[in-house]
Amino acid sequence: MRIILTAIVLGVLLGGPGLADSKQRWAPEHCLEYSDEEVSAGDEESWNDSYRRGFRAIERGEYDIAEREMCRALLAARDFAPRDWRFAEALDELGLIAFQLRDFELAERMQGAAIAEMLLAAGPHGEPLEDLAESGRSAIRPDCASGVRVYTDRLGWIHERSPGRTTPDAIRSEPWSIFAAGYIPLDARLASRLDWLVSQYLLEENLDAADALTALRREIIAN
Repeated sequence: MRIILTAIVLGVLLGGPGLADSKQRWAPEHCLEYSDEEVSAGDEESWNDSYRRGFRAIERGEYDIAEREMCRALLAARDFAPRDWRFAEALDELGLIAFQLRDFELAERMQGAAIAEMLLAAGPHGEPLEDLAESGRSAIRPDCASGVRVYTDRLGWIHERSPGRTTPDAIRSEPWSIFAAGYIPLDARLASRLDWLVSQYLLEENLDAADALTALRREIIAN
């Protein structure tokens, strides 16, 4: 089983055939209502402006404005590079906004999705992209593990108010189990994205994580 799994991942890494993969990430339903506004998908300036306005609105307690701006930031980040963490960061802020509005079900979904998207962007630990490192910028967090810990702590705040699909303790113990909870769509796009994450777990010889995610990938494809 372990030999077969390694062969599958090596085939993907060497450019073997995989699932059809669109570049654009998914988006929460409540954010799609802002997609007809002037949001430039993949545009850095759009993300920076919307995120900044949204963050300031959170600080002022203006959560309706904050939600609109963070949704706009998230829509801009849908087309960012696969290893870019800012889509996850926008989800994290949307989780906080929903929490403040006492919509704990939505808060849980956004926070769980933020954890999953951080893992998909940065892997178990995360490293800066080489092409941006020379300019002193990093397209992903240098330490994904600490980002996942912060997101998981915030998930714990939500679960203190309302029980959820999984527990923070389970995520702290096995972060990869977040995907089975279904916080992000279990579709062909996710199955394709999981290939890279499986390869990262194999590189650090975490076979439990690699096996679990490969099994989930097969289940998604079968359905």
